[in-house]
Amino acid sequence: MTTASAPIAGRSGVSIRNTSPNTPFFIFGCPRSGTSLLSRMLGAHPNLAIPDESHLYNNVYPLVARYGDLSLARVRARLVSQILKTEHIRTWIPAPSASDTLSRLEKNDFHGIVDALLRGWAALVGKARWGEKTPQHTLCWRTILSGFPNAQVVHLVRDGRDVMLSYRSAFFGPKHVYPLALRWRQYLSAAEEARAALGEGRFLQVRYEDLVTAPERELRRICAFLDEEFTSDTLNFYRECRALPPDRRNSEGLLQPVISNNTGKWRANMTPRELRIFEALAGDCLERLDYERTHPAPSISRWESLSCRYFEHPPRHLSSMLRNQQAHRMIAQRLRLGLSLIARN
Repeated sequence: MTTASAPIAGRSGVSIRNTSPNTPFFIFGCPRSGTSLLSRMLGAHPNLAIPDESHLYNNVYPLVARYGDLSLARVRARLVSQILKTEHIRTWIPAPSASDTLSRLEKNDFHGIVDALLRGWAALVGKARWGEKTPQHTLCWRTILSGFPNAQVVHLVRDGRDVMLSYRSAFFGPKHVYPLALRWRQYLSAAEEARAALGEGRFLQVRYEDLVTAPERELRRICAFLDEEFTSDTLNFYRECRALPPDRRNSEGLLQPVISNNTGKWRANMTPRELRIFEALAGDCLERLDYERTHPAPSISRWESLSCRYFEHPPRHLSSMLRNQQAHRMIAQRLRLGLSLIARN
């Protein structure tokens, strides 16, 4: 339900407080929960810089932790060079440089490289403060907070049944309700753990449904949490000319104003069996987040569970992976990065 809000301040006359220009923030959330929309909204703020997804902690960090000795300048230089060649960082516009990133290092570890890279990109776009949005980083929250103990987190949650539908139609990820329900549950669990570790002062949970039905109200709340002045630029995010992610459907949605009725699609697009399976696996999560349930006591038998996991889902996932050219490039990228780190002198 949309509520009335205070008048919107325009770009002119906006006084950005800049009280915490060095405090990074991370947008967490299960993939297909609207994190791209939120990152574009906040990235349109005159003080906040949020590049496209980096996938640094889920794709790069595991290899570095095993093979890289970042106390050595040559290893840091090699790692930065490899990071700039990764599938995701190569899409950043403007493109960061190795020399600028290395010159900004304040800590000679992986977190220091992440900070230098993002501070450098923020400077390139004329912003004072950086944020980062990679949904998979939600599962890496312990590693991230070990490197950025003062970071703030904005967690975006969406009805898992709508997440399931969007995830299933995406070019990546599982393609069956069974693993998708478990994945949504996994992300919620990780976010809840991060919330407990951070405390309410540094963790803000936002519902996607509230964001699209009352965007100004929610953006004011988010800006207040980040200690930033609200500006109408965040509502006009779609007017910015920026490189878009490879997901065409997702990209098209970011080129127009907020679609307020982009909720509750599961009612018309999930079969009764899919609803039963999803709510049997994650119905308690729906209830905890105040989403309506359709089955008071859904169940799934052991044999149906085995069928979903080993007979129904694998062929769908394999077919999707064979068509997913970006997944092929990501595999090649991971091999290349691993070989580079192993071959260090």
